[in-house]
Amino acid sequence: MASRHDSSSSDEHETSLNTSDGDKKIYHRHTTHQIQRLEAYFKECPHPDESQRLRLGEELKLKANQIKFWFQNKRTQTKTQNEKAANAALRTENMNIRRENEAMQVALNTVTCPPCGGPLPGQGERTLDLQNLRTQNTYLRQERDRLLNLVNTSEGHSNPTINALAYLHGPPLYPSASNNPYITYGTSSNHLVEPYSRERINIAKPTHPRKPLSDMEKAKMTEAMVSAVTEVVNLIRTEDLIWIKSSIDDRLVIDQKYYEAKFIKSSHFKIPNARIESSKEVVLIQMNAQDLVDMLLHTEKWANLFSTIVSEAQTIHMLDSIDLQGKYVPKLVYEQLHILSPLLPPREFRILRSCRQLEEDLWVIADVSYHEVDQFKTPVCSKRPSGCLIEALPHDFSKVTWMEHVEVDDKVRTHRIYKDLLCGGFGYGARRWTTTLKRMCERLSLGNVSAFPLTDHPGVVQTIKGRRNIMNLGERMLKDFAWMLKMPEKSGFPQQNTTSSSGVRISTRVINKAGQPPSFIVCAGMSLCLPTAPLQVYNVLKNVEVRHQWDKFCESSLVTEVARFVTGGDNNNCVNILRPSSTTNNGALMMIIQDSFIDALGGMVVYAPVDVRTAEAVFSGNANPSDVQILPSGFIISRDARPPSAADELDGGLDNCKTILTVAFQILTGGSTNFVEGQMEEWTTYINYLISSTIQTVKVMLNCNDGQ
Repeated sequence: MASRHDSSSSDEHETSLNTSDGDKKIYHRHTTHQIQRLEAYFKECPHPDESQRLRLGEELKLKANQIKFWFQNKRTQTKTQNEKAANAALRTENMNIRRENEAMQVALNTVTCPPCGGPLPGQGERTLDLQNLRTQNTYLRQERDRLLNLVNTSEGHSNPTINALAYLHGPPLYPSASNNPYITYGTSSNHLVEPYSRERINIAKPTHPRKPLSDMEKAKMTEAMVSAVTEVVNLIRTEDLIWIKSSIDDRLVIDQKYYEAKFIKSSHFKIPNARIESSKEVVLIQMNAQDLVDMLLHTEKWANLFSTIVSEAQTIHMLDSIDLQGKYVPKLVYEQLHILSPLLPPREFRILRSCRQLEEDLWVIADVSYHEVDQFKTPVCSKRPSGCLIEALPHDFSKVTWMEHVEVDDKVRTHRIYKDLLCGGFGYGARRWTTTLKRMCERLSLGNVSAFPLTDHPGVVQTIKGRRNIMNLGERMLKDFAWMLKMPEKSGFPQQNTTSSSGVRISTRVINKAGQPPSFIVCAGMSLCLPTAPLQVYNVLKNVEVRHQWDKFCESSLVTEVARFVTGGDNNNCVNILRPSSTTNNGALMMIIQDSFIDALGGMVVYAPVDVRTAEAVFSGNANPSDVQILPSGFIISRDARPPSAADELDGGLDNCKTILTVAFQILTGGSTNFVEGQMEEWTTYINYLISSTIQTVKVMLNCNDGQ
């Protein structure tokens, strides 16, 4: 029987192994249990790495090669089946397009004039109409020039009509743009800013033009949002049938067979590489439910709340003309989500976001991808109905049930370091959203206190206003640092986004605005795996006594903590003010502002030097934190996606996991904003050395110098 099978067989019920003579093959038929387990694992992770194959082989009593060949065969079989289905769908679509073309051709041949119902105007009439339109256009152009001349002679007097014309014709060009081709973005002729400025990102005009919505588009949007709200409610409230334990870990994921049978959904991507990510989490939040709903529906507040996940957010359309039987206005939103590493590109979505109050103390917020309006490049992700159910609890607490359901095109392979994190569902799963939400709500609560909590060490900060300034400055540092790791691509430098031989990713940008120094900023980041628990890495980086060993800002001098303010339920989450015992190279006295946190999925340690005079002005409350010139660097600490053991769960799941560590620095290259050829090599060499030496020192301190 075995001789009947070809070596390229994609039959997932058996695996072929070569014998010593290289000609014959031995086929091992798998048991029903083995096949079911392999099938379930394949749905979540079709490309397991070596360690995953070894674990799966030990569980199923199969050799690593048998696991490898089974997955190869299964991928081939799935690809063939998907291609057949895609071809059939394309043939059907082609036939429909042909019929539509025929119908339109018939309509064109019998078209009539809409106003009178008679035949179309002749060639002469159309030529006359065209001439009239050109004459009218010339008149309007002259009127525009006349009004613009009034602008130039008005000496700053405001005129609503002129302001409206200026808005319609866009902002003026920058005087320096012709001399500096690398500066292409800004808010006015006097203030140049870097592409996608993190501070303005959530209130900027959408990148894509806002075209008026037709009645047909509004009808489609209404139908999509009503369907999404209904589906989210049904999915969250259905416990036993549709939600199953993940075959990789203990997460709740959607049973796709049950889902497709109940909701009749077709794949957005007609390709074999598409995969589904789904998850659900429940969390208790210390925030009033009504306030939480309002915050999640406000695009700017929502982006600030999830600043370590959301790198861009823009409202494209406010759909106030669409009635969804509620007081909350639905909207079309552009969002860009990011895992904090330069090795991974962000995910982009265009989603319809809507809210409905189901009961007096119960709300649902639903998101669903929508690609009909202002179509841009083909998306690599599509969000199926996802969202959260928010229930009001006594004492201003809220119960939030969050679910994510996303279809992903895996045509671009994920970097090997992050394969488990993405395939395991931790990267963009519900747990990351709920963990971040809980931490940020704790921070908001502690940021609004009227007296110093017992957990604080005020030190050099004597007033509540000074404490609030320091916490706001720390939050701004976290946001800027998270955005910087996206490594924006549109600054025009030929060396932009290069990767050195050591794996350091380098990016450059121009910046000149309040809160950050005017110059070229060279950013560099590197991600690596460490065979050490995230909490251990975090504790080493937070240890003031050994900080001088790795922090170049300290100039190898000892560091003293002069203030500490707790920002969460865990006292390890705090803003610190540190004072090095030595001065900088130019003799200036410096302090270090540091904001850090740790949670069930990892943490961040972000810091920046500030001169003493500026720091004291912030402490006293005399300086606005948004005006402080600061350039944060730091670390991202992520746990790997290996399922935690029972012992791990008792300590937040962080004790025995490996760590994915991302190190990123920003350096100020000088006061000029003119790019000089040859400088990039010098800057790259320095920042590459800075990151490499810091990583090497940290690895030695963690006793994992020989690790990956």
